[in-house]
Amino acid sequence: MIHRRFLTSVLCLVSLLLVTDYAFAAGGTSIVATKGQPTSVSRNWPKGVGELVNDSSRTSGWNSWFSEWPNDVNQYAFEIESTEDLNRLITKLAAIKTDLRQIRLSHLREPNALGWVTRVPKGSGIPVIFSIGDQVRIDKWFKHVRKPFGVMEFTATPEAVPPTLTIFVQNESVRLDELTVPNGIEVTLGYAPAVFHKSNTTFEQQREEAGHRDVARELKTLKQNLDGSALKAIHRIEAFLNSRKMVSSCRRASCPGIPHGWHLRTPWPGPGQGFLSHTR
Repeated sequence: MIHRRFLTSVLCLVSLLLVTDYAFAAGGTSIVATKGQPTSVSRNWPKGVGELVNDSSRTSGWNSWFSEWPNDVNQYAFEIESTEDLNRLITKLAAIKTDLRQIRLSHLREPNALGWVTRVPKGSGIPVIFSIGDQVRIDKWFKHVRKPFGVMEFTATPEAVPPTLTIFVQNESVRLDELTVPNGIEVTLGYAPAVFHKSNTTFEQQREEAGHRDVARELKTLKQNLDGSALKAIHRIEAFLNSRKMVSSCRRASCPGIPHGWHLRTPWPGPGQGFLSHTR
């Protein structure tokens, strides 16, 4: 079932892309993994991805495709019963041999739209999605795609979605204060990536020149438009990100009162606080 608002956005974008083209566009979803069955691992992916996508907790996998696009992004769902399960996935993410690995924290309870036309049924209860793109596939597509691509003018080859875990914080199995995130993983507010990590278009360049992403402002805007459990989830995300900033600062400089080997962690559930825990 297709999410109506998401489909409307997609069709608007497609109409812009094909403004000078008479071809008919088409889209769909390919199933790339099923629960209990091993899934294939692309030779273009960095080493270590196979261990994650074939973890015992992985259920379904999808590739959302649309005509004339590289359609390189795969999405994989996981079911977890405890923080131990989630930390195992994070450890496997950290082990992937690539320069950029991401964790995105979503205030939602579960995913909804994934990619062009892929829609996860409401009530799925999926707590974690793993996303990964394919730079080799994008490179081949970029060599042959017409330029400009509709109204999109590229400044360089788009960059593929890096190995990314999106965690849905409202899910009852997620406990942010119990997560162990190794060094080398970028953690931010966000939703599962679906197309490119960077599109490298003139429009994106103009946005970057106007100023870097302001996560604090995004959080403030979200809090103004949410209530109930969604607002509580945003508070938890804010507190978690703030605690990581404090830990990062302490790694760069001496922090009075915090012994070596101790780490600041965020309590459950309130924002703006912290407590110390020790990792042996």
